Amino acid sequence: MNATAPEIYTLEADGARLRFVSQAPDTALPAGLAVIHRMGDPALLQCAVLRRENAPGGVFRLEDESGPLLAAIAENNLAFALGMGFFGELTANARYGVDVFENMEEPDD
Repeated sequence: MNATAPEIYTLEADGARLRFVSQAPDTALPAGLAVIHRMGDPALLQCAVLRRENAPGGVFRLEDESGPLLAAIAENNLAFALGMGFFGELTANARYGVDVFENMEEPDD
């Protein structure tokens, strides 16, 4: 488990871009969250996607095998949708990068 608390951010939509705004470590996560999806590889890097019940937005919890790394709070559905794309790409690229290095010894056909 990580010795320090995970970093907490608020996600803000800035046009089609996503901004991460740092929050105090004791910032409370929204109430009424339920895990709806997990992206990535639990043995490497994964992102738990939590959705708010009957409210817009949700939370992305990025973690590795040693525990939580960060939480990002999306307060509205636009930030939540942009977060899905961001964290989906992040976890996919982490897995792809590991696969590339693991298979460097094998010749390409």
